[in-house]
Amino acid sequence: MYKIGITGGIGSGKSTVINGMVHAALYDSPANRLFVLIDPKKVELVRYARLPHTLMYASEPREMLQALNYSLSVVDARFREMQKRRQTEYTGAHLYVIVDELADLMTTASIKRQAAQVLQRIGQIGRAARVHVVAATQCPIAAVIPTPIKCNFDCRMALRTASAQDSRNIIGVKGAENLPDPKREGRALGYYRTGADVELYNLPRVESAEIDKLVTYWMKQRPKRRLFA
Repeated sequence: MYKIGITGGIGSGKSTVINGMVHAALYDSPANRLFVLIDPKKVELVRYARLPHTLMYASEPREMLQALNYSLSVVDARFREMQKRRQTEYTGAHLYVIVDELADLMTTASIKRQAAQVLQRIGQIGRAARVHVVAATQCPIAAVIPTPIKCNFDCRMALRTASAQDSRNIIGVKGAENLPDPKREGRALGYYRTGADVELYNLPRVESAEIDKLVTYWMKQRPKRRLFA
């Protein structure tokens, strides 16, 4: 995983994808997996806010910009360490910068310009530093995902979109607008694009109770974490 953009209408399964990714990461320790969580809606990511894996949780505009700047400082610190060790790739913990609704971040007047610049920079140089970006949005338009940011997403997921244009904006082809409604079908489908390939897939669903078990486990452990680990 490096940079993943996820789009889909209300109820399309974006939260299912994000929670599934976090659930998978929580099978590993904070020594190997770390989070910076940006949660404008204050709904999906708040349960992970106090985990030992979580370096920062942000839900207000100023906090969200601070979280992005902190993530970039991690990238810079890791590159300095790599230079000292003469390495081409960082060998420590993976850091996942997860944005639950990119539109709220990118359309907030007070921070959108700075946020776009920082996201673009992380996207350009974060790979070697093991800093990954996962960003979800209902609105895959240029104002939310400018071209300099979108071109840095290695992978793009289109769940059930509101229109064919939304589908084209995220994966380059139409089709996601015709995906079945997860609420009616009981399962969610999505298109996954890497490079020139577009594949249809079933979204793996993790029950909330399973996630809560891992969250409870790690909250009891509370191991020490190291910034810039």
